[in-house]
Amino acid sequence: MKIMTVLAGFVLMIAYCVISTSDLAHAEEVLGTGTGSLLGGDLTDPEDDGNPEADEGYNAIFTANEEPGFAGGEFSFNVFDNRLGPSNDKWCCGKGGGIPEEGLHVTAEFDQPYALTHFTVSSANDVPARDPTVWEVQGSNDGEKFTTIFAHDGDSFWNQRLQVVLFEAGEDFDVQEVGYKFFRHVTFDTASNPAGAYFQIGEIEYFGDANLTAVDPRAKLTTTWGSIKNAR
Repeated sequence: MKIMTVLAGFVLMIAYCVISTSDLAHAEEVLGTGTGSLLGGDLTDPEDDGNPEADEGYNAIFTANEEPGFAGGEFSFNVFDNRLGPSNDKWCCGKGGGIPEEGLHVTAEFDQPYALTHFTVSSANDVPARDPTVWEVQGSNDGEKFTTIFAHDGDSFWNQRLQVVLFEAGEDFDVQEVGYKFFRHVTFDTASNPAGAYFQIGEIEYFGDANLTAVDPRAKLTTTWGSIKNAR
């Protein structure tokens, strides 16, 4: 009887560990490296025809609390230019003094609310120590009060340069029942912070549903939230 009790306890302990590990696991997916691995057709530019040099052709209004602007430098809006590469194809590298308490954030504002179904964030071309290690994706409907949709605090997700990583509702963050007009990416820390050039991001793509209905991101569709560039 004792042996059976011990065995039952051992089985329960293993089951608990498996369930706990499963609960903690992330299912984020590496799509590849370089511009060709971006999904394309995201909410900020469904037609993939944005012109970053002229700041035209985008379906969103962009703002940032540091280095706002496209092209002409490694400015924050370059994370929405549909390109991965060095120099003006990324946001880099912080103005000095370390990341502020409110983080370094860049925001896309849309003309209607969307429930976030999935998003990608890409590493830049060099210096892995500049990759965000503590960061969030947040949503808002007034541009003032933001709600955390996804949060990460730990090692960098990226193990290659110009690497595109996909995060999906229902796997990496809760399925959204509320739509937001504003989506904001905030970086709170990197391995380099606060020394020197301490921060960089290659690209961000947001996908969402205006009808608050989850959409399979692998479906090769054209919808209110854009189109998949590459079938996987």
